[in-house]
Amino acid sequence: MASTEQSALDFIKKGRALLEKSLQNLSVILNKLLVHKVLDKDQVTYIKSFSETSDGSKYMIDQVICKGEAACYELLTILYSTRFKTFPKSGLHNPDLHHWISCFSFVDDLQTQSEPGKGDGPCLTYQQELKNKAKEILQEKWRHNVNFLKNEAREKTFKYTPLVLDTDSREVFKCKAYKKTRSKKLKTYIPTDQKNLSPEHLLRNNEKKILLVGKPGIGKTTVAQQVLRLWTEQDHGQGSYMFYFDEPLMRIMCHSSAPRTLRSLLFEMYLQPKEGIEEIYKDIVENSENVTIIFDGIMDVIDNSVLKNVLEKELLCDAKILTTCRPEAEDFSILADWPSYRVEVHGFNAASIHAYFEWMLGTKNYAKCHALNNPELFSLCHVPMYAFIVTACMPLSPSDACKRPYTITEMYVQIFHYCLKRTGEQNAQNLNKYIQDNKGKIRFLAKTSYKAMEAKTVKIKNVDGEDEGLQHAFLTSLSSKVSSASYTTFSAFLHNTMQEFWAALFLLMEPGNISDALSQCRTEDGKYLKYIFPFLCGLLSKTVFESISCLVSEEHIQHITSMYFKDIITTFLYTVDQEEAGTDNILFICQCLYEYQSPEACLDFLNRVNNDLDLRYETLDPHQCCAVSYVISQAIKQNVELNLLDCSLSEPGVKMILGCLKNLQRLSMSPKIQHWIWNIALHAERKTDIDNLLRLLGYNMHLAVQDQEDQKLLISDIR
Repeated sequence: MASTEQSALDFIKKGRALLEKSLQNLSVILNKLLVHKVLDKDQVTYIKSFSETSDGSKYMIDQVICKGEAACYELLTILYSTRFKTFPKSGLHNPDLHHWISCFSFVDDLQTQSEPGKGDGPCLTYQQELKNKAKEILQEKWRHNVNFLKNEAREKTFKYTPLVLDTDSREVFKCKAYKKTRSKKLKTYIPTDQKNLSPEHLLRNNEKKILLVGKPGIGKTTVAQQVLRLWTEQDHGQGSYMFYFDEPLMRIMCHSSAPRTLRSLLFEMYLQPKEGIEEIYKDIVENSENVTIIFDGIMDVIDNSVLKNVLEKELLCDAKILTTCRPEAEDFSILADWPSYRVEVHGFNAASIHAYFEWMLGTKNYAKCHALNNPELFSLCHVPMYAFIVTACMPLSPSDACKRPYTITEMYVQIFHYCLKRTGEQNAQNLNKYIQDNKGKIRFLAKTSYKAMEAKTVKIKNVDGEDEGLQHAFLTSLSSKVSSASYTTFSAFLHNTMQEFWAALFLLMEPGNISDALSQCRTEDGKYLKYIFPFLCGLLSKTVFESISCLVSEEHIQHITSMYFKDIITTFLYTVDQEEAGTDNILFICQCLYEYQSPEACLDFLNRVNNDLDLRYETLDPHQCCAVSYVISQAIKQNVELNLLDCSLSEPGVKMILGCLKNLQRLSMSPKIQHWIWNIALHAERKTDIDNLLRLLGYNMHLAVQDQEDQKLLISDIR
């Protein structure tokens, strides 16, 4: 700071070139000049009409200079107090306006007053109290997750896994979805991070109205809470206020008249200052550019006038308002005409799914668990809420998960329970009664899901007027283009596999439709319906029954099993005009049998195919390898023949096949695959796998030359 008094007018003149070029958030400065009567309303309105900020800055500085020394001093005071909002960060291409303003000698020594640690006035004290409250909110978030963490380190801080954020216009549903192959459809659900946007960007940008949109469970709250966490780590000297209103509180406020005033909203509904209420309230109102409010979960109907006035900037006109909402709230509430910086949350990308599992399971060996090796389940986990449930379902260690992996159906049943429990606000003890009481609504949504699949669409129709809680738990709102200028909205599941699960629930509750569904599967036009049946087989499993006993009785399941299970296997064993089972049919039946978890059913199937599993030319994902390995492992003796000629396998899939070698009589492979399997088996150093490979391959080993030294060591160990 300069040691002698300076002329404010001369200081402004010398620095005007920097100011005209670099000032940001000009409206913040103009509003304060209006409050302090340096400029009148007409002048402010005129300056705000400039399309270029630099032109507006030039005109503003001209007007202030014309008013003399006192006006220039007032402008410098305003610039200093708003510097964190109106000056760019210093850098190679930005002038250091922060250094420039520090060179002016303020009579009242404003810099010293606002330095952290040099005076704990009520405003600074309250700002610290707000940060403490924010930390408590984040701590509570951690306490909720820690019960499910497999990580023994148990981090005691809020953990953020990056989510994909996008500012493009809303995604439009395309009717050609069913024409894609299943593997391509599953991959389209996993977003790619092209914009590289982050919560830090949302906190530090100059946007005053930010709309964070996303499906249920996609991570909107996580992004909002990461913004909150970043704020708690900011330099205290910035003197900012942040208020975070979570979804339960928003649900109350949106549908009531309370709070009736801004003071009540901030102090009574959020945090009451311990002292200096009037001074703090005045600072918030007069310096609203230092205020950020997060409304996490705006409803589609807002009855509260204070919320409306804050959103419309009738109150705290320069505050940053970050609002999260579901797509349906965006379309039908006050937000429909809310000009804002719109950001859509798309969930986890592939790297984030892996990072999340590593954190939740507390190990980098999470990939050994078969859950992430299933394309359907991996794709589903782009929704953070579903990823959380999947990890929570897993046994305490990945090695245990490999010994007794959950079936895919078990995972989806857990998701089904979790979503209903959250929607009905039920504890675990009352959940069964809640499901029984709402069985009719569940049946209706299940039937609607099945009918939509029959119509080859993801559009879930005729749900308006039904239970909204159930809809919001599983459905989201999407847009479909009607013409070049208009769109229509409809409901859909977060993921098409969830629609298949609900369609399976319908067949479970209304088994009279199973025969018709199987008949359609036999046709070229209806073969896509087959993806319902692995879920149906899983729902018929004894391992799942206890979880769904509130929906159907044990006698009901036994009746379906005796009437239809063999028909299901027969339908997919031979297609129309086929005398032998195709490889894709065998793979699909293995997946159904894996979900069903019955050794007797596996033995019956192996008998029907003469213990010959011919999988030539197939591309097997790790989950399919898991299913094949499970079926072979149920064989009573070494009598199964497995043909993997010209197959495409991944390393996790090969490791699963190795586990069933003891039940094989013959194993056919191309030299390339044989060489690869030998490498994996030798590096795994499990003697039983190596012994069985030697037996099955006539005691011949195919090893790579480049690995010769390494293999010699391993072979010597075997001997």
